[in-house]
Amino acid sequence: MAAKAPAPGKANKEGFELFLERVKQGKDAMWNKEELLTAMHWQKQVTALIIGIVCGVLPLTGLNGFLTFAIAQGLCTVIFYRGVLRIDEEQHGGVAEVLVEGFPTFSAVFVLVWVLAYNVAHVPLSATIV
Repeated sequence: MAAKAPAPGKANKEGFELFLERVKQGKDAMWNKEELLTAMHWQKQVTALIIGIVCGVLPLTGLNGFLTFAIAQGLCTVIFYRGVLRIDEEQHGGVAEVLVEGFPTFSAVFVLVWVLAYNVAHVPLSATIV
């Protein structure tokens, strides 16, 4: 069965473009499950990037950095899901599924940015040259 073509003047939006459009629509946005997971994916990527920079600059290391990330990411996801998008939890299965969706991807972004930010902010250039 062929996919339904979008209405004239409306293109299918994907990825970050879909995320931005839905955030602008706020509580009036109509979501299907795939669109919701895409929007939450991009929210988590951006949040992981910001938390990674903050943890690297502060300088948090070890378990303190990971705990800060887990708590901040969880809070940001719940706030975004309930406050910004105003999702009907009964229709979409609640926030629990959204919290764990894409964990390896956004965790990798956090660790990469955390290490880079920490090294840029706290490791002297002379220490890296042997």
